[in-house]
Amino acid sequence: MTVDAAAVAAAPEWQDGIEVPGPGRIRVAAVDRLGGVTPEMIDWWFGRMDRETYHRFHPVDHRKFAWVRGKEPGRYVGATHLTYHCYGGPPSPVLRTEITFLPPPELPDIAVCAVVHALDEQDRPQPGEVARFVHVARRTGYGTELRSCWWLTVGEDTDRDLVTKGRLRHVHEEFAYLTGFLPALYREEAVS
Repeated sequence: MTVDAAAVAAAPEWQDGIEVPGPGRIRVAAVDRLGGVTPEMIDWWFGRMDRETYHRFHPVDHRKFAWVRGKEPGRYVGATHLTYHCYGGPPSPVLRTEITFLPPPELPDIAVCAVVHALDEQDRPQPGEVARFVHVARRTGYGTELRSCWWLTVGEDTDRDLVTKGRLRHVHEEFAYLTGFLPALYREEAVS
C-alpha cells in the first residue's frame, strides 16, 4: 500500500468520496476548509500533540493517546503513537490503532503521511497494515484547504459503513474542533 501524496496535492479539485479500487481495498477522500489555520500550524500541531490536546481534537470520539516510539520534542516524522477512538462516540466500537508517521514527499504543500496498524488487546500491533493516510495542507486566502486520503485494507468482517462514512464524519468533526482552538494555541506556544 502506498501513500500518493503528490497525486492528492496535484488534483485540480478535491472532494469527499469513497472508492473501491479493488478487492480488499477502499479509498476514502475528505476535504476540510480551515479558516484562520495555516499549513505551518497543521505541521506544528502534529509535532506538538499530546494526550490532553488529542482529546480536545475530538472530545467525544478520542479515548486514549500515547506516544510509544521515536517521539522528539516538536517532531513527529518517524514517531509512533497509539490511539483508541470511535466514530460517533459510545456505544460505537473502540478502534485500537498504532500510527507511525512517515517522511513526506517533497511538495510545495505540507503533507502529513502515516501508516496504521490495528492493536490487539495488549496494545501490540498486528502484522498487516490496516491503512495508510495523508493530510495535505494547502494555503488559501481563508487559511488552509486540508485534503485527506486514506487507503484502507478491509476484510469480509469489516464494517464498511463505519470505516467510510463514519471516518468521514469523524475527520470533519476533528478538524472543526481543531480550527476552534489551534490558532490561539499556536499563538500562545509557538509564536510567543
